[in-house]
Amino acid sequence: MDKWINKIHNGKSELLIPLLPDECIDIVITSPPYNVDLGNNKHNKHKYDIYKDNIKYVDYIAWLSNIFTLLYPKMVSGGRVCINIGDKKNGNIPTHSDIIQFMTKDIGYLIKSTIIWNKNQIGNRTAWGSFKSPSNPSFPTPFEYILIFCKDSQRKDGLIENSTITKSEFIRNSLALWSFAPENKMNELYNHPGMFPIELPYRLIQQLSYKDDIVFDMFSGMGTTCLAAAMLYRRWLGFELSPNYTDDSTKRIQKYTDQERLF
Repeated sequence: MDKWINKIHNGKSELLIPLLPDECIDIVITSPPYNVDLGNNKHNKHKYDIYKDNIKYVDYIAWLSNIFTLLYPKMVSGGRVCINIGDKKNGNIPTHSDIIQFMTKDIGYLIKSTIIWNKNQIGNRTAWGSFKSPSNPSFPTPFEYILIFCKDSQRKDGLIENSTITKSEFIRNSLALWSFAPENKMNELYNHPGMFPIELPYRLIQQLSYKDDIVFDMFSGMGTTCLAAAMLYRRWLGFELSPNYTDDSTKRIQKYTDQERLF
């Protein structure tokens, strides 16, 4: 396992996950591509550098289902899988529901919770649908989902002294409605269209894992999950398709660890 730890590995997740030892991952925190045609839709003009974010929906769901099926034997008993996802077309395509279906019914994960992430991002409303008419109004969604699953058991045992969360953090995080802004500045800095804020993995790591647990993100992007894990004294690894994102995220985490060594 040592060769995997504290590194971002370049390659397809569906090819790399089978190479991991069985029962080695304590917690997964990831946000797969949303299949919303980033770079060409009206809300986000930036696109991934090599990934095509617009495949047939049935193929997209089958692709995700395969990846999380491959992951299942790699999770420890009681291990947690946290998936950040948004629905398509203002909720007309309930992606989060389809993920819950294949995770629980097809693969066998237990669902632990569904957190609503309120992004506080209303902006200037223009997508009204049938404005001032009940014929076909639109319902834009200024929120996303954080779906939390477990393998085998809702409980994950560990030593209480290896818990790093404070009382106030635990109380705040235990409410399944989280409100914080999405990531904007880092998206521009790293030229990546789909970064989530570090607040998201930071909260999940604190609430759901112990010190020295292994944290994994198979859609690592700019390494935000892995960076949060490093900050919280967890072991970590990430898989990333793009060589550019792999290099940039590795440098991002290295910059943090180099700064920490100065103190």
